[in-house]
Amino acid sequence: MSQEPLSLETFRAIVEQSLVGVYVIQDMRFVYANEKFSQLFGYTRDEILELPSVLPLLRADDHSRVAENIRQRMTGEIEHIEYTVHGLRKNGTTIVMDIRSVRGMHNGRWAVFGTVLDMTARKQMEDALEAAALLDPLTGFYNRRGFLTVTTRQFLVARRKKQSLILIAADVDDLKTINDTFGHAAGDEALVAAAMVLRNSYREADVVARLGGDEFVVFPLDASVHSVPLLLERLEANLQAWREQHPRPYVLSISTGSAVLDASDESVTIEELLAQADSDLYRHKRARLGSKPSRMAPFWGGDSE
Repeated sequence: MSQEPLSLETFRAIVEQSLVGVYVIQDMRFVYANEKFSQLFGYTRDEILELPSVLPLLRADDHSRVAENIRQRMTGEIEHIEYTVHGLRKNGTTIVMDIRSVRGMHNGRWAVFGTVLDMTARKQMEDALEAAALLDPLTGFYNRRGFLTVTTRQFLVARRKKQSLILIAADVDDLKTINDTFGHAAGDEALVAAAMVLRNSYREADVVARLGGDEFVVFPLDASVHSVPLLLERLEANLQAWREQHPRPYVLSISTGSAVLDASDESVTIEELLAQADSDLYRHKRARLGSKPSRMAPFWGGDSE
């Protein structure tokens, strides 16, 4: 059974009621825009048709790309295309748009016929999901994946510039005992407190991450290799201040270790440097805690184990 062709009036009614923006461009100007297109940008239809070009509806960094795409379609170099650009609404806000367009005849001349779909909410959701994949939900710090993503770039830059790098590994002591004795809520509280102390001990630009469990890492940007003792002393001072201001039935304690990347060493990876910092941390932890009594005992009033 053959399909009957739509009348011009029916086609126009469908376009006018469409849930996506529909437009026609000639001479880099809009010669048609449906109601949805006007609503997307916050203009009246007449205002859109009076614009000197299509560019006022685009973010500046997309001007050249869109102009070139339109030129190629008008000359027939490409017949149709789909791409994503940033639109600029009348009130100055940005929207993310999915553009699909083809070349065709309008009033006896070549024109670009296109549709616009507002992808802003979807893009925001995708960005949020991508960010969530890089963040630790408890502390808000980068997780291991986020840390490696961010620091790998810095690592490569430093290597090109022949700069040395520092990594500081940090570990919350006795977390399992805190969890077993006082519950996991107390353990989470200890982790959040440790995160706050770490964040307040270093510059805003420095990368602080929770790698998992009780393990944290700090990547001080542009720090001198000779500054490691000072950086660790600052952390210990802030930790002591927190303990004095926030008494708990356990002693919040953080063990640390560090590793330095020599500027001339081009073989070490960020993962290997992290392993070196971990090794240094556990060496210090064994030396510092190996012969000490349980950190729970002073608050229980019982005998040390």
